[in-house]
Amino acid sequence: MIDDEDEPLPGVTVMVVGKKGSGAATNADGEFTIGLKDKTTCTLRFTYIGMKPQEVRVQAGKSVTVRLETDAATMQEVVVNGIYTRNIESFTGTVSTFNSEDLKQIAPQGVLKSLALLDPSVVLAENVDFGSDPNALADISINGKMNVQALSQEYEADPNQPLFILDGFETTLQTISDLNMDRVESISVLKDASATAIYGSKAANGVIVVETKKPTAGRLRLTYNGSIQVAWADLSDYNLMNAAQKLEFERLSGVYNYTPISGPTVGLDENGIPIAEPQRELYLERLRLVKEGYDTYWMNEPLRTAYTQSHNVYIEGGDQAFRYGAGLAYNKTQGVMKNSDRDVINGNITLSYRVDNFNFTNQTTISHTGSSQETVAFSAFAKMNPFYEKYTEDGQVPKYVYKDTSVGGETIWNPLWDFRQGSYRKGDIMSITDNFQFEWRATRQLRLRGNLQYSTSKTTNETYVSPNETSQDGLEPRKRGSYNNTNQTNTRYSGRLNATYGGYWGVNTLNVVAGMQISDNHTKGHSYGVQGYLNDQFSNPNFSVGYPEGGRPSSTDTHSRNVSYYANLNYAWDMRYLMDINLSRSGASQFGIDDPFTNTWSIGVGWNVHNEKWFKPNKYISYLKLNASYGNPGNQNYDAKLASSIYDYFNDYTNPFGLAALVSQWGNNGLKWQKTNTYNVGLSANMFQQKLMLSTSYQARITDPLLVRISLPHSTGASSAPMNIGGTDNRSISLNATFYVFRTPDLNWYFNGNINHNTTKYYKIGNQLDQYNESGRGSSSLERMYDGASISGLYIVRSAGIDPATGNEIFIRKDGTYTYEWNSEDEVLYGDTNPDFTGALSTSFLYKGFSFGTTFSFRSGAEIFLSTLMEKVENISKSALRYNQDLRALTDRWKKPGDIAKYKRIDDTSTTYKSSRFVATEHTLSCASINFGYRTTTMPFLRTIGASSLDIRAYMNDIFRLSNIKQERGLSYPFQRSFSISLGLSF
Repeated sequence: MIDDEDEPLPGVTVMVVGKKGSGAATNADGEFTIGLKDKTTCTLRFTYIGMKPQEVRVQAGKSVTVRLETDAATMQEVVVNGIYTRNIESFTGTVSTFNSEDLKQIAPQGVLKSLALLDPSVVLAENVDFGSDPNALADISINGKMNVQALSQEYEADPNQPLFILDGFETTLQTISDLNMDRVESISVLKDASATAIYGSKAANGVIVVETKKPTAGRLRLTYNGSIQVAWADLSDYNLMNAAQKLEFERLSGVYNYTPISGPTVGLDENGIPIAEPQRELYLERLRLVKEGYDTYWMNEPLRTAYTQSHNVYIEGGDQAFRYGAGLAYNKTQGVMKNSDRDVINGNITLSYRVDNFNFTNQTTISHTGSSQETVAFSAFAKMNPFYEKYTEDGQVPKYVYKDTSVGGETIWNPLWDFRQGSYRKGDIMSITDNFQFEWRATRQLRLRGNLQYSTSKTTNETYVSPNETSQDGLEPRKRGSYNNTNQTNTRYSGRLNATYGGYWGVNTLNVVAGMQISDNHTKGHSYGVQGYLNDQFSNPNFSVGYPEGGRPSSTDTHSRNVSYYANLNYAWDMRYLMDINLSRSGASQFGIDDPFTNTWSIGVGWNVHNEKWFKPNKYISYLKLNASYGNPGNQNYDAKLASSIYDYFNDYTNPFGLAALVSQWGNNGLKWQKTNTYNVGLSANMFQQKLMLSTSYQARITDPLLVRISLPHSTGASSAPMNIGGTDNRSISLNATFYVFRTPDLNWYFNGNINHNTTKYYKIGNQLDQYNESGRGSSSLERMYDGASISGLYIVRSAGIDPATGNEIFIRKDGTYTYEWNSEDEVLYGDTNPDFTGALSTSFLYKGFSFGTTFSFRSGAEIFLSTLMEKVENISKSALRYNQDLRALTDRWKKPGDIAKYKRIDDTSTTYKSSRFVATEHTLSCASINFGYRTTTMPFLRTIGASSLDIRAYMNDIFRLSNIKQERGLSYPFQRSFSISLGLSF
């Protein structure tokens, strides 16, 4: 038995078709022998995990060589961790694996979004502010977050983000986000210590491993996959007033009242009309417009119907000695806001050459990404009053829509004016990556493999603010307009050398991996800004007046190095009792010089119950596996200069000893590595003749110590220093179930459901983070850091509601008594922003090439602070009254004594403090995907065009969302709904 690279396949199951109890397994050399009685010929069936099964007619007394081909459909039965491949049956870790077809059941593009719907442990946080912005990065974690969320912004990388591996090398979240789905061969999520331990000190947050498609031997083949998407903004969560409603709200809230320098406020007459003449005239003019049907709709102005296209062409071929593959991928993503785009073009060439026992592979990838972003937030349009005019009578866009000419009067600027100026925000990324790999098959059991990667990228970001923008109106003419340019070059070298050994002795199976990995990452950047443009015809800095006062160019230079040594031992006895042992020693330049190296390890055990003799006759359960693991992976998602003292140098303060220097950050030579003790138990089962498949895992992750920045006294000369304090305790449980209603060659129909629950709490932090709690009370943050408290806990002052007699809010003190006075000292733990459960429900139906599928996502139990509800219903200042607000500001606020209302007096423009009135428990169900498809290899026209297969699908994504709470989503950038069509052709 050999594989598709002519290598022996040990452990292949060989059965005689039609004869129970007659079979064998291949040995370490891929050889087998079967004795036959009274038969000269028979049919043998060969099966092996990860390979396509095959039946061969053989004759007794003659040898036969059978080659099994890799089967992408059974990719879930093989563990790919970027360094080695392991049979899932002998693996003790917790891992989930999906191929491109699985991902395409959700959408034609968007690898991470599809992955999060397939695996409940992959958590994508909803971005309420930036919605569907094509240039916004996802907030992703595995089994929840473990690090201090309130301090994430203080680091260059998100400390809760998993490690990403692409084709065996570390990569970035942005690279995976931009990856064309048609290039993906498989994507694996490594979750527990046993699965991730090979990456040692970087794997505490989990690992996502992506393998791209490799060329296969055979005649020249060409494959094309493309898709077109039509998307439109989802504004269903906006609940704004129309012109008549807004005018009535202004009348009741006192916009047209007049307060003289001395004397009482002049309000409304007995008919509800403003008394003061200027206000009366303005109100009646607006009332006339409303009665004539005037109602300006602003939110359509920055929006468009967005067309996104994706194309991927791949050519491959060769023989067992030489293989080649070349691909070109292009993604052009239009956002639903005008001027927001992301274009990615990627070319890759893979060459593989084999001579004797050596195999050499080189993959070169060149990528270019261009991006542009809108210059005016969507919220600027959403807040505009419906009786403000967008255009003048002659069709011009005015700079402002309303101007109060009185002393100190306010001007309402027109966001459409700013939107049509020459301002821009652009980005450009050019990257080249080369991966070289060699493999020496010293013996059939021993292999030596080396990998070397070189990657370089250059990123340029440009921001230009037109001198005509309204934000520049109050500046001196020679200071209006600005241009900022930031350039960054990153160069990375990575190398890995490892040896693998695999062998069988009777019922004993042993796999050993040992190796080392080094990396060098160097980032250099510089930036500058200029100001003063006389017009916006030219944005080139040559046309500016010069640097801002006191301004000058700035530069950064960051260099980090890592080295790790690792070993893995995997043992199986009779493929029943399994054990994995992992050891790793890692060194990194970003930690203190007193502790530059650390050791990580893990041990995992497993039990294939289905291979027990006493269990095999079981007619209900065909597969049952238990696994458990324990280890202490680490986390390196911190900036390269974390432990170093950093100084700012000043040319303005020279002295006899050289440049003047001030400490901007104190280092910490004794800074220790952050490690996470990870415990995991899991169960997998297949029942009722493969009709029901279940998998579940429970995980506990104890991080100790944490690595955070602690505030320092001003007398030290620096604001903070990195220190090790306290820890976090993360617990999670996941369940995945698939039930097949039908499972035949022509008819396949299944239902799938997955669910995840996770929590994280602080412990042993004492009072060392109290300064953040104090600053949080004085700001808008509702997160606190206390021992035993959830890292996503919601701390707020409780409310008893609105007093029907006065329309004022009644607060509940900490001791349970009532008061009209809000006090931050009365805040209590009111809930948790982390949901109790998240998950997905899906079904897929396939009949003779026709397919249908749908996927729903759900989340339940999260306490959400409704910030937009507070800001657009109550906390409306006098100046904010001139802008549009949520309809509930008119319908649900207190108006007269005796009203039972949710919100305070309609004419109260005082500050509204955050209270439990604006907290709601969320229960949401979303339709993530509906798809229809047809795949054929037999239609006559395929021969006419020289094609071998056709695959066409239609998708609807994010079609509807049902939630028990209603608040605006997509504030700066709206969410979207979309319809897509994809086409796949193979020649």
